[in-house]
Amino acid sequence: MYMVYSTNPHLPKVRMKAVLLVRKGWSIRKVARYIGVYPSTVSRWVKGAPRDGRMVIPTLSSRSHHHPHQLSQEIFDAIVKYRLKYKRCSEVIHHLLLKDVYQVSLPSVKRVLRRYQLIQGSPWKR
Repeated sequence: MYMVYSTNPHLPKVRMKAVLLVRKGWSIRKVARYIGVYPSTVSRWVKGAPRDGRMVIPTLSSRSHHHPHQLSQEIFDAIVKYRLKYKRCSEVIHHLLLKDVYQVSLPSVKRVLRRYQLIQGSPWKR
């Protein structure tokens, strides 16, 4: 489980209190000084605040949603398709992918084939 960037249990209510003060007419700078945060923080809270009557702005996880160098689904599908079609080793699959203009490394090809259990051989050689 990933940790959120704050574990303060009162922070969701404080965020909504700040938003309500801005909606009452206080300036963002005044609210920021009153709460003790930067004005840009209050501005983000106001932009993301619910208007459906909820009285809290929940703390979101700071976990990233994907890896910046993650392979695209197209490349994943191509690796699996080539393996099932040609029934060849990862080195040959890698060569075929490069020939067909897919930019992918040999370790990535091997990793995908292992993940889909499409690689043969001893488990300690993987």
